[in-house]
Amino acid sequence: MKKPRPDALVCVIKTKKDRDILLEEKWYRIPLSHAPRRKPKFLAFYQGAAFKEAGERIELYGRIKYWRLKKRKEILPEEKKHPRANELYLQFFLSRVSKLRKPALNRGRVRISFGFTSLEKLRRSENIRGLFDITPMDDILEAMLKKNKIPFKREFVVKRKNGRIFRLDFALKRGKKPIDVECDGYRWHSQKQQRVKDKLRNEELKRLGWRVLRISEEELLKRPESVLKKITKYRDRP
Repeated sequence: MKKPRPDALVCVIKTKKDRDILLEEKWYRIPLSHAPRRKPKFLAFYQGAAFKEAGERIELYGRIKYWRLKKRKEILPEEKKHPRANELYLQFFLSRVSKLRKPALNRGRVRISFGFTSLEKLRRSENIRGLFDITPMDDILEAMLKKNKIPFKREFVVKRKNGRIFRLDFALKRGKKPIDVECDGYRWHSQKQQRVKDKLRNEELKRLGWRVLRISEEELLKRPESVLKKITKYRDRP
């Protein structure tokens, strides 16, 4: 059976203003430094937790009509003093913005960045994992921890100094420093942009008193005994 062609780029809408621009003016911007290597036919839009009841889901998408390369200050003239005002952006214009019959929900708390899927998957999948064929790493690790009677808290919230939060995959508390165990799927965490974000996140959590242990998808699936040894070693540290 032929696999659906990955022709839809999943993007992120962070603010109500950007959502209003999308619905009213039918365009979306992507920094040139983060632009995809190939041109998509469609854009789909993930709304984060900031949208509350309408958050953590993809419900809007549209076909690309045309695009152009512009500086941010040319796209958003009211934000000429923005730190990235002189940076180049791709501005995608859509023929129309449509709503999926059923939104694709982020039930597994997958971290969303730019990524390709197919329009076919977008229309029939009710779970974001299904868009990207993501291995349920969190479920596999949870089963391992339970089997070995290692206490944990899943999706544990850590408050940051700026008032925002980190949502940890697994929090293990033992000894003086608690442990953040993160499941790094290859699709997202192999990307350069995400690796930089992960490094900055690790550093901030360490300053807040946490140890950070990152588990790769390959290691968890192929060498689970190695993962268990790492977790045990981290827990046994003074």
